[in-house]
Amino acid sequence: MAERDPKEIEEIKAIIVAHQHWLKRRGGKRADLSFRDLSRLNLETVSLMGAKLAGTNLAGARLAKADLSQADLFGADLEGANLVGATLAGADLRGANLHRAVLTDANLRGADFRAGALMGDAPDSTKGNGTTRLTEAKMERSILAGANFNGCDLSGADLNDSDLSGAELGSAVLVGTDLHGATLDGATFGGTVIDQATLARTYIPFALPPDAIVQPSYKPMTLPDFLTAVAAHERWVDSQGADGRRLDLDLISVSGADLSGRMLSAIRLRRCRLPGAKLAGARLEMADLSYSDLNGADLTEADLRGTNLRRACLARAVLRKADARPASLAGGRAWPANFDGADFSAADLRDARMGEAVLHSATLAGAKLKGSGIAMPEATSPPPPADPQERRRQKRFVRPGLVVQTARGTHQTRNWSIGGMCLRAPEQPFERGEMIEARVTMADRQDVTATAQFIVLHQNKAKGQVSVRFHQYSDELKVLLKTAFLEHQKQAG
Repeated sequence: MAERDPKEIEEIKAIIVAHQHWLKRRGGKRADLSFRDLSRLNLETVSLMGAKLAGTNLAGARLAKADLSQADLFGADLEGANLVGATLAGADLRGANLHRAVLTDANLRGADFRAGALMGDAPDSTKGNGTTRLTEAKMERSILAGANFNGCDLSGADLNDSDLSGAELGSAVLVGTDLHGATLDGATFGGTVIDQATLARTYIPFALPPDAIVQPSYKPMTLPDFLTAVAAHERWVDSQGADGRRLDLDLISVSGADLSGRMLSAIRLRRCRLPGAKLAGARLEMADLSYSDLNGADLTEADLRGTNLRRACLARAVLRKADARPASLAGGRAWPANFDGADFSAADLRDARMGEAVLHSATLAGAKLKGSGIAMPEATSPPPPADPQERRRQKRFVRPGLVVQTARGTHQTRNWSIGGMCLRAPEQPFERGEMIEARVTMADRQDVTATAQFIVLHQNKAKGQVSVRFHQYSDELKVLLKTAFLEHQKQAG
């Protein structure tokens, strides 16, 4: 990495200092750092409120607790930037690249994430396609109330416990997005692209019109064309890039693919549909299959070292004797296989080498795990919560009470929220990470009932209670929670 010109650094500092005077109305000048290279700079706690940063390169910059409210970040590159606790209220982020940016606990109230493209030298040229990218961004507990996400790509973003009240999500892409515990009151949907797995685990507290949610539009690819692309990829691997071409596809659908024993190292098939694919013995080291549908696929003895299958659908897939150990990179670095949030429902993982893989929030209901090295409670439990003073919690209600029936008996709720419940369960053992099937009924309204699936988070044996979170939201569960909330409002006056 080339050393920065000291004169350039001093110039940037002078612009920022002048901006502080401008903010305090003591002379100075509004900062204009448009199209400048600020990548990897330490700008923590700096106030750039209202600054001009259009097209600025802020990739990898450290902006924790910085104030960028009302800033012009049109077309800016913030890939991988650290914006923990930053303020970007009302910021113009149209066309910005926030891929893998960290926005945990950030304030983005009213920010604009719509599409927007910077013009190049020629009048008809643009840089990129203009879509704002929040792909795989970390946005836990962030404030996004009133933000405009129309057309924004939020694939794989983490929005746990975020506040999306009144946000506009028309035509936004939420494939593999984690919205667990997010507040969506007043949010608007229209042509919003959400895959079925994401929709099933997301609580939307109101009825949606028929065209509000649409499934991803996969482009069909013929099997001969796909196999031709695979052969070109194998030549690319064998020649170390001198011949052939890397297989890199997004949102395509292929049926009946037999790739048993093929060389597929480093392929990229993100957000694709390959149901029932035959991948027995295939070499998939460092492949990226994140958010893809591999329902019922055969991955027997497949090489999955370092493979990315984050939030992929592997329900009923066969992974017997698959190798998911970390891949060894140059310099002795180990790269783990990633199954964060993957669905292994009823999958066969017997004798697979999974013990060192990332399995946070993975669904393992009904999976065969003998000899896989997976510790069931640890694999299915969510990541540990943040410190209480930093965590934005869902409001809990005591009234009206809910009654939960499981195979172990009937339990009253101590309290509940849209994210989960606390149950009275004295002398009844529950395992952390355990998946439970239940029937939930309002205590005073026997006609209001719903089936539910939840995951055990914690059991306090001293208090005789167990905390659970909802795993999926059926339509009837949504109705029950909404009815209970309205009843709470009546009782509270």
